[in-house]
Amino acid sequence: MGAGDLSRFPRLARLPRCKHLKPCAAHICTMNVEERMKKLGIKLPEAPAPKGHYIGAKWAGNIAFSCGQGPFATTKRGMVGKDLTIEEAYQGARETAMNCLAQLKKELGSLNRIKQVLQVIGFINSAEGFMDQPKVLNGFTDLLIEIWGEYEGRPARAALPAHHPGWICVEAWMVVELHPEEK
Repeated sequence: MGAGDLSRFPRLARLPRCKHLKPCAAHICTMNVEERMKKLGIKLPEAPAPKGHYIGAKWAGNIAFSCGQGPFATTKRGMVGKDLTIEEAYQGARETAMNCLAQLKKELGSLNRIKQVLQVIGFINSAEGFMDQPKVLNGFTDLLIEIWGEYEGRPARAALPAHHPGWICVEAWMVVELHPEEK
């Protein structure tokens, strides 16, 4: 199956192609992402200050990376399956996505520069025996799909367990592709 083969995604195969030749709904690819977020009621926080010798996001060519982020400082800490429910951790993962987006916006100037989400890697602070890390990280990726749509917002992803009592429930980062510079 080639990169342009959408047979596994019949709904996407019927969508019109945008000026960037990717299958997408024209309203998603040509929309103002920040206006869409406003319509959805999604308000990004201030990008958290780095807590070490790193920057919040970095880009080279048409690829940008956020640094690892956690949920808001007010979010309950601890291990999922012991101190937090899946639902609480799902919300923590959604907040983590908002912090990653805030870092990207700070570096790029606008989220409208993002063409699609390529990858999300997340560590879920898990109690012994907890095996639903993907359900937790859905909080992160569901937000991206709300914003960019089913194709551009759905990343390749890994949801990995970690075990650190008292630590944040989720830490994750993302990699995005940027629209080509207009010449």
